[in-house]
Amino acid sequence: MPRILCFGDSNTWGYNPSNGERWPDGVRWTSRLQQHLNDESQKPTAWTLIEEGLNGRTTMWNDVLKPHRDGSAALPMVLLTHRPLDWVVIMLGTNDLKSQYPSEPAWIAEGVRKLVGQVRETDNAGQTAPQILIVSPAPMHDANKWASGFINGREKSLQLASYFHTVAEEEGCYFLDAGQACEASPIDGLHIDAQGHAALAAFIYEALEGLTD
Repeated sequence: MPRILCFGDSNTWGYNPSNGERWPDGVRWTSRLQQHLNDESQKPTAWTLIEEGLNGRTTMWNDVLKPHRDGSAALPMVLLTHRPLDWVVIMLGTNDLKSQYPSEPAWIAEGVRKLVGQVRETDNAGQTAPQILIVSPAPMHDANKWASGFINGREKSLQLASYFHTVAEEEGCYFLDAGQACEASPIDGLHIDAQGHAALAAFIYEALEGLTD
């Protein structure tokens, strides 16, 4: 039974841009992805998908006002908790664009590289290290109600895919650009709507299907 960990921020947790609540099962891209993976007409082998999304999570920066957001502090424990794993999907970077952090895209990509190293270094219950899929987040929308906290955020968010792709190539990981499948909702400028979750799930599933056949 293949096991896949999805490690991300509020768009993995399932933040609804309309009301701040959590999209339910069947709407979140993670639960939709699990449905795709376990569609008996497509795959005879059942997958276990582990959702690990947290609002405000960064790759490696600590928010002094909201503790426990440093992804690099959380990931080793999460990996040990859920081992053995066959795949790890990392989709982070949006919160790193906050002006309170060193928010240049090149630094954010180095944060992703740090997470990749942690996946490779953590004991996987005696199995080989999981395959890693890096997903650059959907770019911010021009209409962003939190724009004051993300100076030049939209512009920088558009650069993440290129930097993340380079890290993926250098580290021998797989890469997807979520911006090719969905975009942040204009309602709040950061979070994807229900249609975006559906599109992202299908996009990631198609990639995994090609990589796991």
